Amino acid sequence: MKKQFLFVALAISASQVMAGGVITNTNQSTQFIRTVSRSASLDDDAVYFNPAATAQFADGFHLQYGHQICSQKRITTDNFITLNNGEDKEYIGKVFVPAYPTLHATWKKNNLAVFFGFGPNGGGGSLEYEKGLASFERQISLIPGMVSQLGSTMGLSADKYNVDINFTGSSILYGGRLGAAYSFLDGTVAVSLGVAATYQRNAYKGTISNIQLNPTCALMGLKGDMIPATTFFSNASAALAAMGQTVMSATVAAYGSAVADKEVDAVQTGFGLAPIIGFSFKPDDKLNIGVKYEGRTKMELTNDTKKDDTGMFTDDSTFRKDIPAIMSVGLGYGFTDKFRGSLSCTYYFDKNCDWGGKENLMDKNSMDIAGSLEYDVIPMLTLSAGYSRAMSGASAEFQSDMDHSLSSNAIGIGGRLNCSEKLKVDFGFMNVAYDKAERTSTDAASGLPHKETFDRTNRVYSIGISYLF
Repeated sequence: MKKQFLFVALAISASQVMAGGVITNTNQSTQFIRTVSRSASLDDDAVYFNPAATAQFADGFHLQYGHQICSQKRITTDNFITLNNGEDKEYIGKVFVPAYPTLHATWKKNNLAVFFGFGPNGGGGSLEYEKGLASFERQISLIPGMVSQLGSTMGLSADKYNVDINFTGSSILYGGRLGAAYSFLDGTVAVSLGVAATYQRNAYKGTISNIQLNPTCALMGLKGDMIPATTFFSNASAALAAMGQTVMSATVAAYGSAVADKEVDAVQTGFGLAPIIGFSFKPDDKLNIGVKYEGRTKMELTNDTKKDDTGMFTDDSTFRKDIPAIMSVGLGYGFTDKFRGSLSCTYYFDKNCDWGGKENLMDKNSMDIAGSLEYDVIPMLTLSAGYSRAMSGASAEFQSDMDHSLSSNAIGIGGRLNCSEKLKVDFGFMNVAYDKAERTSTDAASGLPHKETFDRTNRVYSIGISYLF
């Protein structure tokens, strides 16, 4: 029994909690929430989605703030045969983000624009598992069977266990972008160059405590009552030593150390930069095309560990968790003066990242496609709706209860209040439904097969305000 088995799942990777790729959040504006297709944006959120188009804005200072409230539930099940409650034991993790802010600012004069943006590029909340995860509990569930294996020596048996598990993991990638755009040919063509800066912080706190089991052993006066596992293994080791079973006594004593209470309190931080280039083509008032390429962010995370009973979070040690390069293409078209539509495609270069070797478990790169429609009901009110299909490239071997990537379908609805020529207020709601993923594998410690399933639900509410100074 390895010392770190109790907390093997605490190495949970930072992954997106809302819309986007394996790591990246693309819900970077209220307009995205209500349309889910923004790669050809000519609005203030073009700072993120179509930066070259900022040079095609009206002259002035454009400022936009969006506020999102996000909630997600992650549901994993495991049919490992020795887990309490039998097959398909369910573990639920919850994320609630009451404040997910995005900010876009552009100064435009003649052919030149300078832009700045901020938003959580990945993560964004604390994920709490009140009862832990199967990867925490599987090894603990083997303890009664291990005790029964000692039966030939001492007449031992056990068939039940209890444990208190609590784990909270938070991950946030604070992203900022700064750049400039320039337009040519009377604003028909525009290009941009910028840089994206990302600061990542992951925090993990968890305990596994009060492991108990129900041993029966006449020699030790045990009658099947639940007792602390540490007490049992200590007494059993002493009893074996008294019987001259020194090797077995040492083995049982090691079990006692492994089932002692465990705690982890660790923070991981890192910083990285990536280039951004963009192109926007707007030949007339109906058609516009946007293209953006954002390079890979080399992200090296460093452990700052206050407490680690597992040896997994060595203080000051480093590891890689890159943010993939992104290529997006969008098309917008005005069917009439009141009715508009858009299409978007976003491609994530996951396999070119360094994820400590886990990038090799991606069958292919991830991508998503999206479309939206907008209609001006009256001059003051615009309504919109959109649909997005995200396709994960993760293999079954990539998936785990700590770190999984699922394909999904997202629907966004909402609208805009055109309060004046300068003031706009957006509102939206997005629901994301995920495709379940399954993984069948063999537990390394016991050799027992088991099947895991992974699922999520996701909802986002948003309101935003745009103003032209």
